Amino acid sequence: MSREVRQLYEQFPYPLRDPQAETERLLMPPMDTLGRVNHYGFGGRKKFGAGFRALVAGGGTGDSLIWLAEQLRDCGGHVTYLEPSLASTKIARARADMRGLANITWVNATIAELAASAPEKFDYINCAGVLHHLENPEEGLRDLASVLADDGCIGAMLYGEHGRLAVTEWRAMVAPLLPGKDMNARLALTRGLLASLPDGNMLFKMGGGAGFIKGLLENDPEIVDLLLHPVETAYDVQGVYDFAASAGLELAAFTGFFGFGGTGKAHYSIDNHLRDPKILRDVAALPVRDQQAFCERYSGAMPLHAFYLTRQSVGLGMVDQKMPDRDLCPYFFVPPSATFFDDLTRLAGKPVVLSDGTGNAVDLIGGPDLVRLLQLFDGTRSFEQIKVILRDDILTRQPIDMNQIAQNTLVSVWALFHKFDWMLASAPDSGWQVPCTPHVISVKTPD
Repeated sequence: MSREVRQLYEQFPYPLRDPQAETERLLMPPMDTLGRVNHYGFGGRKKFGAGFRALVAGGGTGDSLIWLAEQLRDCGGHVTYLEPSLASTKIARARADMRGLANITWVNATIAELAASAPEKFDYINCAGVLHHLENPEEGLRDLASVLADDGCIGAMLYGEHGRLAVTEWRAMVAPLLPGKDMNARLALTRGLLASLPDGNMLFKMGGGAGFIKGLLENDPEIVDLLLHPVETAYDVQGVYDFAASAGLELAAFTGFFGFGGTGKAHYSIDNHLRDPKILRDVAALPVRDQQAFCERYSGAMPLHAFYLTRQSVGLGMVDQKMPDRDLCPYFFVPPSATFFDDLTRLAGKPVVLSDGTGNAVDLIGGPDLVRLLQLFDGTRSFEQIKVILRDDILTRQPIDMNQIAQNTLVSVWALFHKFDWMLASAPDSGWQVPCTPHVISVKTPD
């Protein structure tokens, strides 16, 4: 990490956080929710207990640190916070103190310095929004891989090349105006430009409207990190795959990062973008990474990429896997509403919309058989057990291969509910099937 970057985060701890707010809310970065980490990073088979070790590399003011420590506090898991900025550490410590979190080790050092110390290996490493600010991001990832357990997982976030064009253009625009100015002067210049930004500027589209600009003007660290950072590298989908391979890692899955822009696993799926059947078939014939690269360019709205990495030798990646292993137990990661099953039953045979209140929605026509099937996804029955019940007790018998019909039906229902991570899967003895809150899946009729 360069001296200039170190100084930036001493002056502007990032992100802007008030420790007193910990009494009112808990921020839950989606990438670090252990249900997702288990599903994508460990094939649903990880046991989170006293021996579980997590590292937050570049912990900043503590968002991922606090969420991981909160989840692990009752099972005995431990989190190491790694951050060179003393100003950021002070805020993160205050947040942890407000919550009474004692399962944290505090380390003020860089990723390279930690790797050189050869610590005990970590099961899960969070490194979100950090590597792209290093002069050599690939070296930083190799350092992280060197302290990752053989069966471990990394949750990372990098800037997206195509969805970040607004920032790229902004940086090119102001570059001639910056020489000779210190950071305070550069910040004043940027604030002045943002205050009178033309409606057609691409920053409005990237941020979702005027509220984004208003929020920036109230948050100096965000302005500095987004528009004035001295070191940054952006990646497209193909670059993310190559980045992972440079450290002997493979991409297990793309995931979401808060609610920012076009992030989330579903945005990398061609089914989420294409409606023309012929075009859809043509793109579906491409390798998965090429399909995802198509989605990135077609949407133009992926300002960052959040993803899980595992070692190539582990082979737990679920990027192109239609179904998890048959012995795993599916469960509702986003729970159904209190009236979900009653509503599906009441509206049997009619078009309905299932939604989770965050913009994720699917259309379907339900019925009693679907209700009976979905009620089996309770985390105690394996996919194989559910298939047998579906074949023998739910589906109407026909003079054809009922086993294959049950399998195809199960694959289709799983795909529908796994699309937005409404359902995940874990081993029956993993002990981690904690639902994602506060969202629920509700049933509505189309407008």
